[in-house]
Amino acid sequence: MALTHEGTLDYARRTPVITEKSKRHYDIPGMVEAITNAVTQNPELIVAIEKVGAMPRDGKVGAFSFGKGYGIWLGILGALAIPYMEVTPQRWQARMLAGLPRGPHTKASAVQRSKSLFPSLPIKVKADWGMADAALIAEYIRQVKQGGIS
Repeated sequence: MALTHEGTLDYARRTPVITEKSKRHYDIPGMVEAITNAVTQNPELIVAIEKVGAMPRDGKVGAFSFGKGYGIWLGILGALAIPYMEVTPQRWQARMLAGLPRGPHTKASAVQRSKSLFPSLPIKVKADWGMADAALIAEYIRQVKQGGIS
């Protein structure tokens, strides 16, 4: 996900994956290519990543896979010496989802808010809902960097 300094959606896509024998795996070379292309096109790019942990209701396999993706992104950013900021879900959601239903409705609220801010965001199916979070995290960090919020 990439926004311009003015807050216009510049780039949006899901994390690259490879499907083999009906199983999805992270496409690490594709992830590296995505981040290096973004940084090459905009050297002043600010990279943000959601600082998350497993939830008690997450299954072991799901939590492991989720943490694996988080770790891969951190490893790529570290290996490429790309500075990044981490933001907790509580922090960006408090600002970006203010006034919207939370709890079991948080994801739907994120989709609603992101589509209102970024109508061209390509959210077509539930699997795309992560792009809503990414767009709102990007907008939150953009506002922080512009001094609008802390």
